[in-house]
Amino acid sequence: MSYKTIVVSLNETGRLPQILAAARKLGSSFKAHVRGVYVIPAAQVYPMVGYDAVPEIYDGNRVFFQTEKDKVKAAFETAMKADGISSAFVEIDGRTSQIAHEVAEQARSADLVVLAASKADGSSGVETDIAERVVMLAGRPVLLLPREGDAALDLNEVLLGWDNGREAARAVFDAMPIMRLAKKVRVVGIDVAPKGTEPGADIAETLAHHGVKAEVTHVSSDGMGAGDTLLRAANDLGAGLVVMGAYGHSRLTEFVFGGATRQVLKKLNRPVLMSH
Repeated sequence: MSYKTIVVSLNETGRLPQILAAARKLGSSFKAHVRGVYVIPAAQVYPMVGYDAVPEIYDGNRVFFQTEKDKVKAAFETAMKADGISSAFVEIDGRTSQIAHEVAEQARSADLVVLAASKADGSSGVETDIAERVVMLAGRPVLLLPREGDAALDLNEVLLGWDNGREAARAVFDAMPIMRLAKKVRVVGIDVAPKGTEPGADIAETLAHHGVKAEVTHVSSDGMGAGDTLLRAANDLGAGLVVMGAYGHSRLTEFVFGGATRQVLKKLNRPVLMSH
């Protein structure tokens, strides 16, 4: 198994250098086809109350992304050509003002999707919860890049958050191509109490059958949340990438996440591959 088609979301234009650097690394490492997805969102319509009220229409984001399109396309194509990566720039005229839905739809025909988390203040024109929405809607593994800072994608050392859950199990196999490339993989359990077989030993053995040498490590939360503990462990161990399951469900138009997933999505200080 390898990644042969990678979708890269390009709308977070303020993070374009980091996004393109990650796309180049992944495209080169896996000799994959990279599909750069750029969405021109529809104008937002705000209904007004009353019989004679006329709906308000805001097209600021649409105009902004139309204006930025040529610059983003040129940067993407230049980056891909620099490494001889097979690629395509895909412009999508959005059916709604939500960019996430179009990205998730594109992701379903790919092996992996890459995007940068959006700024919390919404100043980039991308919905602030695009990361959460794509993780929940895509049905594919999502590699999230930090919303700020220079945390580059480093595939040499990978930390795998392991709790023996369904989502964590899916994340392991979704991230297998990356872990095969890594020089070091650590399977990390939080606040585990060994009884008989060491927790994490089974998945480490399975990884070994796939040619991945993994080291099992147990860490204490010291009263912190699981997500914060996982990020602290990644920092202490020097991991360039965290792999974890994303726990959550949808409730009407809202996505409700488990504590660890919510904490990691909020703080995201390094690249994280999530599977739901």
